[in-house]
Amino acid sequence: MRHERVLRDARRAGVDALIVLAPANTYYVSGFRAITYSRPVLVVVSEQPVLIIPELEESHARLRSAIRTIRTYSDMALGGLTGKSTSQLAIDLTVDVMRDLGLRGKRVGFEPTSFTVDGHAYLSQAWGEPLVPVKGLVERQRTVKDEEELHLIRVGCELAEHGMRVEVDDSVPGATEVEIMARGNAAMLEVAARRFPDLHITSGSRPVSGEKAVLPHSIPSGRRLRRGDVVIHGTGCVVEGYYSEDERTIFVGSPTSEQRRLFDVMVRAQQAAIDAIRPGVKCKEIDRAARGVIEQAGCGPQFTHRTGHGIGIDIHEAPYFSASDETVLQPGMVMSVEPGIYVDGVGGFRHSDTIIVAESGADVLTKFPKTLAELVVP
Repeated sequence: MRHERVLRDARRAGVDALIVLAPANTYYVSGFRAITYSRPVLVVVSEQPVLIIPELEESHARLRSAIRTIRTYSDMALGGLTGKSTSQLAIDLTVDVMRDLGLRGKRVGFEPTSFTVDGHAYLSQAWGEPLVPVKGLVERQRTVKDEEELHLIRVGCELAEHGMRVEVDDSVPGATEVEIMARGNAAMLEVAARRFPDLHITSGSRPVSGEKAVLPHSIPSGRRLRRGDVVIHGTGCVVEGYYSEDERTIFVGSPTSEQRRLFDVMVRAQQAAIDAIRPGVKCKEIDRAARGVIEQAGCGPQFTHRTGHGIGIDIHEAPYFSASDETVLQPGMVMSVEPGIYVDGVGGFRHSDTIIVAESGADVLTKFPKTLAELVVP
């Protein structure tokens, strides 16, 4: 059980129990994922773990949670009478749980980056004993995926390929970004409903074109594609809470010589990074492999972000293919590989693939074509 591994590592960190609050972490530890976290969800990880949820989520939690002891709080009657916020009501119940678990006088850890300043102050006052900040413990566990997690990510990547095919084929002059997005999402969800009816799946698509393609992060709009546009397509699905990522740069009509050159540099940089991936290599070495190709081509200043990131319950999670990340790659890690080049007036150029770190190297899950000849829409 995951909570047992978290407790083992918590004890190694010098605490007897750990209060988990970050939504991705509570889902990872318990198996319960709320639709919204406006009302806090917490897990007290101890020898007898307890899931703490708002009352309205109880039926859902009992269906999904691997933690069988569930305690609930309500913001309906009590909150109105006491004037307390939902966060304070959740913390009050957490303190009651900690007392019931016999944690008085013991070292209790908490996630310092998940609590607000007010929330931490309220918890500290309500508990009345020192709490120990324990940073990144669950996040580190999440970096290596088990077979169930890998299956969900593979499903998401398979669905992303269907969306990408439709979006690329529909990228013709006059089509709007949001029309293309809608058709890509529909394609992914149609296949999801047919092939994976028992899985909870949402889709995400974000084609951006023209002047917006030079923005590493942008949002589709009603802009109509024009001949000569560079378009960056991004597709993916969230399958039982696990993300996937598939991105391709395409051209509406024939690219210019400079666009061809930058596209070629980007493709070579991405392949250099993929070729460098294997267990035992540090994340920063993968960034160095991609960045070296781009810098050698004179485009270093136009590569403004890291080469990739972990993918799982969060779309961006540790570790990172960045110049400073010393994390050593292990089998079962899932990463994006996405070096990019962005030049005003010319275009943005970025492919992104989701890969699994395998014993033999990178297992690339997103297999949509990458060559220039396959990504020009006449």
